[in-house]
Amino acid sequence: MIKALLVAAAVSVASLCTAVSAAPNLRGLQIGWKVHQPTRFIVSGVLRQDGTTDVIKPIHAIVTADNNSAAVASFARTVGQQYPGYTLIATLASPVPAVGTCENNI
Repeated sequence: MIKALLVAAAVSVASLCTAVSAAPNLRGLQIGWKVHQPTRFIVSGVLRQDGTTDVIKPIHAIVTADNNSAAVASFARTVGQQYPGYTLIATLASPVPAVGTCENNI
């Protein structure tokens, strides 16, 4: 009888500990918390003025994208709109290291 009572107490304490440790995660989901750290890339590019070979402009931007290729594609679209009369001749995309804060997309 005492053995059964001790086993039942141990099982109930273990299940209570599991439920308590899972509670904060469930609470966050219930109230709609979604924390997302986006991937950012610093994209550098070189522009050449159309019709010349000696007028160039270095440009840089921080772009949020899924990968390097998507970051360069987004950068190229933006550059084409912002710098008419120039052609993008070279690009380099590098991931920006994550910082200590997260963006909250609620």
